[in-house]
Amino acid sequence: MLVAVLRGDACLSDTVSEECLWAFLDHLAETSNVSVAAKRAGVSRSAVYRLRASSPAFRAGWQSAIATGYDELEFRMLKTARFGTLKPVKRPDGSIGRATEYDDAQGLKLLMAYKANLEKAGADKGRGEVAGDAASARAARDQLAATLEQIRQRLDASTGAGSTDDPDAASQT
Repeated sequence: MLVAVLRGDACLSDTVSEECLWAFLDHLAETSNVSVAAKRAGVSRSAVYRLRASSPAFRAGWQSAIATGYDELEFRMLKTARFGTLKPVKRPDGSIGRATEYDDAQGLKLLMAYKANLEKAGADKGRGEVAGDAASARAARDQLAATLEQIRQRLDASTGAGSTDDPDAASQT
């Protein structure tokens, strides 16, 4: 994730410093909200919109920040669909326990979107089936695992949480 250290009112001047732009992109990646990101970085919305319109590099950074936000959203939704969420449950004796609850409707939506992407990939290759060789599948899994690990690290860094391999412990955060 992008890191910026803001000193005083450096971002509130008439010209927007590079440091403030990095801070804006960092907050945009975290929130996917231009107004909130601009406010947190101490820059005006109009200034960042003008810069986006005039600077291809800043526009690319903006798109990357938005993509990061959506990657994190997708990761959280997949995690919840696959591992569920812990909910309090009142036992017959009156004590409170915990049970894992799954959102099957959300899982089904994600599965349907995944399958639609597979079909589109197959159609884009000019044939009715998706490439099915083991090497391609292995490479895709490795790439997905690396991407998910990067997202997990960003989430851990933003929440200050340590890593865990326990899905139940991870769902408690």
